[in-house]
Amino acid sequence: MEQLRAVTYNRCSTEEESQKDALIKQVRESENCIHEKGWKFIDTYVEAKSGTTVKGRSEYARLYQDLEQDKFDIIVIKSQDRLMRNTKDWYLFLERMQKNQKKLYMYLEGKFYTPDDALITGIKAILAEEYSRELSKKINNAHKNRQKEGKSFVFTNRMYGLKKLSDKTIVIDEGEAEMIRMIFRLSANGYGTHTSAEILYQKGYTNRSGKMLSPALIRNIIRNPIYKGTVVQNKCHYEFESKQTVVNPKSEWIVHERVVPVIVEDSLFEAANRALDSRKRERNRDGKQRNFEGKRSGHGTAGCCALSGKLICGLCGNVFYRTMRRNKAGKVTEWKCCNYLRHGRLAGNLRRDTMRKTEKDENEGCDNVHLNEDKLLFYLERALVPQRNQTDRREIAEELLFLLRKVLEKSETTEKRKRMEAELQKTEKKKSLLLEKLLEGVVDDNVYLQKNQELQEKAERCQRQIEQMEEESIQNEKKEERLYIIKNRLEKNIIRQAQTLEMISGITKITVYPECMELYWKAGRMITIPQNCGTSHYPQMEAEKDRILKLMQITPKITAKEIAGETGFTLSMVQRRIRKLKAEGKIRYSVPNGRGEWIVSNTS
Repeated sequence: MEQLRAVTYNRCSTEEESQKDALIKQVRESENCIHEKGWKFIDTYVEAKSGTTVKGRSEYARLYQDLEQDKFDIIVIKSQDRLMRNTKDWYLFLERMQKNQKKLYMYLEGKFYTPDDALITGIKAILAEEYSRELSKKINNAHKNRQKEGKSFVFTNRMYGLKKLSDKTIVIDEGEAEMIRMIFRLSANGYGTHTSAEILYQKGYTNRSGKMLSPALIRNIIRNPIYKGTVVQNKCHYEFESKQTVVNPKSEWIVHERVVPVIVEDSLFEAANRALDSRKRERNRDGKQRNFEGKRSGHGTAGCCALSGKLICGLCGNVFYRTMRRNKAGKVTEWKCCNYLRHGRLAGNLRRDTMRKTEKDENEGCDNVHLNEDKLLFYLERALVPQRNQTDRREIAEELLFLLRKVLEKSETTEKRKRMEAELQKTEKKKSLLLEKLLEGVVDDNVYLQKNQELQEKAERCQRQIEQMEEESIQNEKKEERLYIIKNRLEKNIIRQAQTLEMISGITKITVYPECMELYWKAGRMITIPQNCGTSHYPQMEAEKDRILKLMQITPKITAKEIAGETGFTLSMVQRRIRKLKAEGKIRYSVPNGRGEWIVSNTS
């Protein structure tokens, strides 16, 4: 006789030491049971989670999935409540277990589960669930009463600036408190969370792992009233019926003011939060994130791209950050030197009258170009991806399209429709037979009316499903058109980017200069390619002004309209460039003999 295969499922409610010991004992007992019965031990599923729901129970989920596999024959548990305390989930488990011909053995009772036990085990599940419900109510009530007293507060190890001593006294951690105060001051002065993170890092303030503080952590600190001495409790509670944590209305919050040491005063706390709210409203109004000067800004996506950490500024040596903004055409993704993001342009080279509000040394800032990500990937592809891969790309797209077509064909409704039509015919035949039985006196009127109603409802359901399938078939007529669009997207976008990013993965560094980029590999290989990815219009504007200057040098009496005709520029653009050249002192207009002419400065 073939040896039966068995697994064990063991669970306790918490990870407390006493419960851990009980869980270890439970595992040992269940494994001993398998050996005593002469079964073959296959696997064990162990976790310390509540049994009131299956949510978050990874080991139970693994067992539930393995019921569909041919891995074991028997599940060994201590008792029914170890598996779960939820009636609905209990019956779902039994249904799948019996469907896959598995057995459940409860060693505390020394018996297998049988279909005859369905009623008694259902009652046990209901009682266990009711016990858990009452226990949940008692725990919630105990928590609420303790919170109302305000004598003891729970602190997690994620709390910055405060710490709890062994005697449960709460004191200020001065090393972190100064960082907290600076966070509030920066927010009150108009700095966003990303900029604040950069400034704090420069000044030596990091998280407990030695890394830069995340904007999310800074935002949470600013929002937390504990730093002004106020503890807010009963903001949420666990709801047994929905098995979720539910946020309580503000009217039910329990607020204790000045119960912990104060790190920031109320005025600074309110100012910092007002500034944070103001930036949020500005961001929500137009979909753009702006700093306190109204300039667009944006981080938050660094580290999620193959280029992260590889783009290095050739002018100042800092890393490039990935940023996003929106214009009329949609979303624009750019890479910018982090030195520029912190300090803007070099003080001596600012092209605009608006200056950042922060004090700035002459050497702070960076004048390097900003890179458009789409252009950057395009030029990297041209430089890195061999031409033969263009053919490979088309072949991959064709293969993926073939697989997709097969999937769509499998989802066609033809076979389903045939089965449903056959079912409809079968139902109509049954209705005819039932009528014959009525006429022959085999069934009475009441039975006929009841059965005929059931068959009529079934026929109507079949008819509705057939009509729905007809609508789906009409939609499927456009399948080839959709597949053609998908093919183009695969070939032009997804596969192209995948090939480019695969090539980028071998690059260790890309040094960016305004006019070129240097690409380095681990083996010491280096190539230089032109830099055509910039998003700034400044170089183009300078080139346009230089062209206009040359025309003025050649033909001093040339008019703006003639310059526009010669260059192909619009008249309004030529006039703007001329005004700029005048303001820079590079040209002046003279009228010596009735007709004016342009005099170009030698310094230009």
